[in-house]
Amino acid sequence: MKIVTVAYLHGAGGAERQILMLSNALAEMGHEVHLVVLAENKSHYLKNEKLIVHDLSDREKGNFKIVKRWRLFIREIKKISPEITIHYNFQSVYYSMLLKQSKRGKILYSERGDPYDKEYDGLMGLLRSYSFKRTDAFVFQSEGARDYFGEAVRKKSTIIHNPVSIPEGKYEIPIIREKRIVSVGRLHPQKNQKLLIDSFSKICKAFPEYTLEIYGNGKLHDELQKQIDFLQLGNSVKLLDSIPNIFDRIVNASLFVLSSDYEGMPNALLEAMCLGLPCVSTDCRPGGARTLINDGENGRIVPLRDVDALSSCMYELLSNPDEAERLALNAKKIAETHTENIIFKQWESFLMQLLKS
Repeated sequence: MKIVTVAYLHGAGGAERQILMLSNALAEMGHEVHLVVLAENKSHYLKNEKLIVHDLSDREKGNFKIVKRWRLFIREIKKISPEITIHYNFQSVYYSMLLKQSKRGKILYSERGDPYDKEYDGLMGLLRSYSFKRTDAFVFQSEGARDYFGEAVRKKSTIIHNPVSIPEGKYEIPIIREKRIVSVGRLHPQKNQKLLIDSFSKICKAFPEYTLEIYGNGKLHDELQKQIDFLQLGNSVKLLDSIPNIFDRIVNASLFVLSSDYEGMPNALLEAMCLGLPCVSTDCRPGGARTLINDGENGRIVPLRDVDALSSCMYELLSNPDEAERLALNAKKIAETHTENIIFKQWESFLMQLLKS
């Protein structure tokens, strides 16, 4: 297959990582894969040598960036003339609509966020509705995201989870856990670390030996630090930079917590489960966490934005380490079902089916 994958590589986010992993995997399988980079190219994730990269981001500088981006994109796609274009960002979907199918191939859109988001109110919602009628196929990460849409979209869709990339055999469940609660994610309102800090403040007196470590960078750093200082948690809560060897830092922790309001498929949670960490997550829209966690079996799910529910759940698991370890052992099994080989074979099969349809 001749495939174009379209990437907006703003940094180290989950969508950026996943589009590169998919592109690399399809290229490694022997397909001709062209990665077209728009907006920015700041990702540090490695690109396969078989991947053909078209970096248009440097040519968007100056005024009228979006117009330039559209023109550059259209021109590049015409040159490549792929059989399929894969999009993780809605903007490039409607760019593609302006080309004949003979030039841009079939359009596949993969929803990586929350289809219920307010950004789709008004004009953007109308544009999405118009574009999706002309989109050939969809890949969703959860049933919740798929079920937002009507039958016309659902019948052209499939559900494929994210793969997890943990070095096989390197990380085992520790015999003794360190007295740390950890969380990983950019410091952004979506991740709602404020909820996590407030919840920790309610249990820290009962567990004075425990610390909370939040790994991530972002615009809310100063605001969250003020919250920590106001609650007098400076010795217990640490805001730490995102680091490449994050698995080494969190594998021995007593608890992993995801406090997000919404997620597509939460990669940080998936990775923590594969490491064998006891995990707690909010029931974030549109259902990615609930897709991974069967509450009470391989982790815990708590209601969205509920400080007391989250603090109570953390209290229960820290008070009952045997129960926490039972959840951790079950969580680690997900590493067997979400390998790169399994997930990207599902992608390849769906793409081949799309070309035949």
